[in-house]
Amino acid sequence: AVVSTQSTGSHKVTIMSDDFEVETADAGASKFYPMQASTIKKGGYLLIKNRPCKVDNISTSKPGKHGSAKCSFVAIDIFTGKKSEAISPGHANVDVPIVTRKEYLTSGIDSAGFLNLYDEDTGDMIEDIRLPEGDLGDKIKALVDADATCMVSVLRSMGEEKVIDVKEDNNKN
Repeated sequence: AVVSTQSTGSHKVTIMSDDFEVETADAGASKFYPMQASTIKKGGYLLIKNRPCKVDNISTSKPGKHGSAKCSFVAIDIFTGKKSEAISPGHANVDVPIVTRKEYLTSGIDSAGFLNLYDEDTGDMIEDIRLPEGDLGDKIKALVDADATCMVSVLRSMGEEKVIDVKEDNNKN
């Protein structure tokens, strides 16, 4: 709970709010880790406003007379494509999201628009990832409709997931 204390004249009022959700299915695994800002490289990942972003550009200012070097990051949200900026002291820690990319065999698309994916490593069926919109979704649908064997790449981070690529798998014939 978020607790804030406000003074109203002669007495204090404490306000509590429950504006957050707790996911308990992750077995306590962290979704991000700290890293020194000056060690982040272009193409790496960074949390900006609690969103996982891929670093597009970094500029570092030199330490001045009264302060430390600053790192300025321009990054693109990996799920929405939105550009964000952040500035941090070079010696400070910033949060780096844990980003995983995994390929799944596509076995079909259900009537609600969710992909039927097969995890070859565990043997599990994954049926909670929606068919992406646009050209990528059209390409996946065309391959599935043609009964082609195709693999989709799914990017996961911070409790979100997104299909980012598809390729026809010619090895399984």
